Amino acid sequence: MNSPQLEHTASRAPADRRSEQGFTLVELAIVLVIIGLIIGGILKGQELIASARLKSTLTDIDAIRAATATFQDKYGGLPGDYFEGQAQLGTPNGVTWTTPACDNANQRCDGDGLIEGNGITNETLLFWQHLALGNMISGIEVAAAPSTSIGVGVPAAAIGGGVALQNQNIAGRTTHWLRLGTGANLTTGVATGLQADTIDSKIDDGRPGTGSVRTTTAACISAGDYNPSGDQCLMYYELN
Repeated sequence: MNSPQLEHTASRAPADRRSEQGFTLVELAIVLVIIGLIIGGILKGQELIASARLKSTLTDIDAIRAATATFQDKYGGLPGDYFEGQAQLGTPNGVTWTTPACDNANQRCDGDGLIEGNGITNETLLFWQHLALGNMISGIEVAAAPSTSIGVGVPAAAIGGGVALQNQNIAGRTTHWLRLGTGANLTTGVATGLQADTIDSKIDDGRPGTGSVRTTTAACISAGDYNPSGDQCLMYYELN
């Protein structure tokens, strides 16, 4: 005759074995599907964020172009080159530009129709000061010695880096170009080959060496088109 203790142990054994069997294939499949959905959601979210930053950068470029045109209409000169920049615009809190100061003899606010400098010097730095003082753009700190830092003296870009201005020859065309880059002089590109292609295709002709949007970064060009594997593409946008 079996003892009560043995019967109790025997009746409990099947349940114990079931608990030791772990997940079923159906349960594992459900878990894998959930993990896949989470990963897919993260990747899609990153894609949407990158796309939003790209669109925001293009919007900011358009806003700078529009601000420049508005400044010209209102003051009759280009920001940075405006020959009455110091006297007409004035500065808040009694600030007077000293580095660089408006100085006709040294290509600063000389009214010759060119915005001179390498992107963070002379008129190319005062360009942002004039736009800020004319209430054409925001996010620029007006100071006696304007900063060359991204997000302080030159605008930051949502895609990364910042925007500088230079009058130079880019792929055979000399004009005023907005330069999207990073580094001490904003001369290191921040766009990937795919981003550069998207930017150019959206607002220009989709070709790296022609039109109002260009790049001269060799790694970002392949047989006259954008190289999708390129990186650190230094992008140029014609100002006007």
